[in-house]
Amino acid sequence: MSIDAVGRVAGEQPLNEQSTVNLDEFMRIFITQLNYQDPLDPVDNREFLTQLAEFSNLEIAKSSQDNISDLLEVSAVSQSLGLLGKTVEVNGSSGAIIGSVSSIRFSDGLPLLTLTTSTNEVIADLSPAEVRIIRE
Repeated sequence: MSIDAVGRVAGEQPLNEQSTVNLDEFMRIFITQLNYQDPLDPVDNREFLTQLAEFSNLEIAKSSQDNISDLLEVSAVSQSLGLLGKTVEVNGSSGAIIGSVSSIRFSDGLPLLTLTTSTNEVIADLSPAEVRIIRE
C-alpha cells in the first residue's frame, strides 16, 4: 500500500484571504448607517435584516473553515504517527533513499519525519508529503 502525500501541501494558502470584518466593525458600520440615514426616507428593515443574516452566514462559514483546517491538521498528525516504523522511500539528490521512519517531531503544528536508512544514515525533517510507504 503506498501513500503519495500526507498532510498539507507546501505553499498551500488559506481559501479565504480577503479582508474580513469582525463583529465590532460590522456593528460600527451598522450604527453609522443608522445615524446617517434620511429620516424622511429610512432604509427598509428588510435590508438591515439581510445584512445581519449575511454577516451571520460569513461568521458560520469562517468558523467551519477553521474547524476543517483543525481536522486536517489532526488527520495529518494521525497519518504521520502511523508511519512510525514503516519502511518508506524518499527522493534524494542522488536517487531514491529507502529507510524506516524512526521519529516524528512537530514544527509549527506540522509533523516532520526522521528517516533511518539501513546504513544508519539519519535524514531529518522530512515532510510526510515527501515519503511513500513501500513496506508495512
